[in-house]
Amino acid sequence: MTARGLGRLPVDGREWRVRVLGLAQLCGPDGQRVRLERRTAALLAWLALQGPSPKFALASLLWPDSPPTTVRSNLRQLLRRLRVATEDAPLVEGDAERLALVSPSSVDAAGLKAATEARAHAEALACVDAEGNTLLAGFDFDDCPELARWLDGARAGIEGWVREAREARIAQLTAAGDWTAALGLAQAWARQEPESEQAGRHLIRLHYLQGDRGAALATFEHLRDVLDRELGVTPMPETLALVREVEQSPPRSRSLPGARPSLPLSVLRPPVLVGRDAAWRQLEAGWEAGQLLFISGEPGSGKTRLAEEFAATQGRWGRIEARAGDRDVPFASQARAFRTQLRRWPDVKLPDWVRTELSRILPELGDARLLPPLASVAGTLRFYDAIVAALQLLHEHEDISVADDVQYWDAASARAFTFALSRLADTAPPGARSLRFIDCYRRGELSPEPRMHVAGLVEAGLARVVEVDALTDEDVKRMVAGMGLPGAEAHLDALARYTGGNPLYVVETLKHLLETDSLHREWPQRLPPPGRVGPLIQRRLEGLSPLAL
Repeated sequence: MTARGLGRLPVDGREWRVRVLGLAQLCGPDGQRVRLERRTAALLAWLALQGPSPKFALASLLWPDSPPTTVRSNLRQLLRRLRVATEDAPLVEGDAERLALVSPSSVDAAGLKAATEARAHAEALACVDAEGNTLLAGFDFDDCPELARWLDGARAGIEGWVREAREARIAQLTAAGDWTAALGLAQAWARQEPESEQAGRHLIRLHYLQGDRGAALATFEHLRDVLDRELGVTPMPETLALVREVEQSPPRSRSLPGARPSLPLSVLRPPVLVGRDAAWRQLEAGWEAGQLLFISGEPGSGKTRLAEEFAATQGRWGRIEARAGDRDVPFASQARAFRTQLRRWPDVKLPDWVRTELSRILPELGDARLLPPLASVAGTLRFYDAIVAALQLLHEHEDISVADDVQYWDAASARAFTFALSRLADTAPPGARSLRFIDCYRRGELSPEPRMHVAGLVEAGLARVVEVDALTDEDVKRMVAGMGLPGAEAHLDALARYTGGNPLYVVETLKHLLETDSLHREWPQRLPPPGRVGPLIQRRLEGLSPLAL
């Protein structure tokens, strides 16, 4: 599938794609866009969803009141026009009896159907256009009653497929801890279906899990207003129960989508931040001094949670992240950060020159082939200036940007950010609000260039590194007590010893105990590292020398 979810049909080196979800059109290999006529779009949609079909029966659906001779003639003309539109690239093939798509994957609806049947939820969502998924949007077939009845059922089926894929994918991402990606999906769902309580509940839960209780409650108020205004109903009991839990953070007795039934929100995101008083004071001092803040610590030590909690006390904030593998791909981290912000603020309009320059790293914004390579100083500066302009616009509604896992940032993104940081400081009017940054990275895992950059900023007094260490035994006990888990108090000493005071290990161990129904039993004699703890330990071991091992 392509990036926009459409299959590809290669013919003599050319590729044509068909969109029948949303605005029905043909998409050519050279960027052509051909609007599909109503009956042509219906024929392609039918073949995509129903498969090979009797030729005359299908034609009769399209021209129900015409005599057989006219029906056959009309179908021949339709297929000829389709062939002309695609410059002789065949989309439909057939014999005297049947018609079929040459390549079903060339049609977005067929790709959606195949991915749904395979339960490939991410691929199914890739088949859906961001602007809408209504089959043959804008068309009606009142003059073709049988086709109209089929279209009503097909539209309902596709809506169900998309809803199922969204529900499952959000659950997968939530369970994996990728709350940012899950939130982006839920927000897209809510924009298309504002009255959907399913989407609303996901938004409430994910805002809470990301530490933004205010956004979670504001989402509920908006959902309640929409339901009352559009449908004249009140929120369902499960929605109200979730909101009460967000307000009070008690253990949940029912299951969460994407999590096993025994995992309450208080375990997914512990409500009490403990053992960080000294780090908090350092953050406050750095903030007052106008410094760029870095938070460093071991994997799972709670760097991101600390950054989010602190940012929430200072203003509006958003979160971006880098991922393993970014280091080897120039501008991979910066591109992901921009995509995150574009999903978060879809109404932001970037100037044409900025979109053009950013198409070098975001192909969906334009055609980078029209731009000369970055071979001159002037060209590079224009590209960097576009990054600065995009940062200002995409963070216009935010006071703080929290960047997670910056140890993975590629060198090209880091250099562009360094330029942007100085340019933003130089161009900010006196007394004006400026965008602030809090970066989190794993201790000892910065590559040489970023490490030198951080050291230089600290030496110049422009930045501060706040180190986050393991929790004490008393901190672990306070953390677990705040979760309100009956039975956990019997294991506090053993839990503190086993996890070494690492907050992530504490949470993952409690998940393991809950999922194995061991919280009310004696401490297990043999307890393997649960959840994400194992891979983290493995990664640390792989970095050691043979002598250290």
